[in-house]
Amino acid sequence: MPHLVRAIASLRPSVAAILRLRPAGPTQCSATLGGSAFCVVTDRYLVTAFHVLNGGQPRDVHDRFVAFVVPDNGEAAFHFPVTGFPVERADVDIAVLEIGPTSASGLTIPAVALSFDRWPDGARVVTVGYPSPEIAGLAVDPHGTFLGGQFFLKSHANEGIVSAQYDIAGTPVYELNIGWHNGESGGPIATMSDPPRVFSLMQHYRNVQTPHGTMAGPHRGCALSAIRRDLAALGVAGE
Repeated sequence: MPHLVRAIASLRPSVAAILRLRPAGPTQCSATLGGSAFCVVTDRYLVTAFHVLNGGQPRDVHDRFVAFVVPDNGEAAFHFPVTGFPVERADVDIAVLEIGPTSASGLTIPAVALSFDRWPDGARVVTVGYPSPEIAGLAVDPHGTFLGGQFFLKSHANEGIVSAQYDIAGTPVYELNIGWHNGESGGPIATMSDPPRVFSLMQHYRNVQTPHGTMAGPHRGCALSAIRRDLAALGVAGE
């Protein structure tokens, strides 16, 4: 239990929620808080699932994105503008977002430790993500810049084990005995070490056939080693 408490406390400050703003007319836009991300370079780069950007399709260049953090799951949420997309890998469902500074003085998103090793079946893991909230209100300026909103945004942690692993098209993939909620996709899957090391991310599930039809099966995510070269080009190191 102490290891889990420390792991969650270590990971939570590095995890953000991703808001997508999509133009819906000359003076309107739609908004979706549909994904999570984790920081790999303090206050600069976040890793998320590619499908968070546009449901698995190429990103719409007209969309705007904002990263939110809620320190200690407190009352206040703070946002960072997403300013760039240096990595967009549909083939492995991973993207890297570049963020700009927040208006909150002194607030920071610290980087997590990364691992590119293979982790065995039975290894204990921890996840952190932001379940997608219902958005009650939203304000943006004519350029699509976020000005404020009303939604109940809190991060959620879970624990489990690596249940299976295999390669798909040469990419290591992990299955976990952990379920996650809509909005947590893109959040980290980390070892229960000190410090925790992120080696995968929450992405999707494997369909299974049942007497009642096809249903969601084991949840899974691919290894971060799939983008090791992309991360190295951005100055991101791991073990």
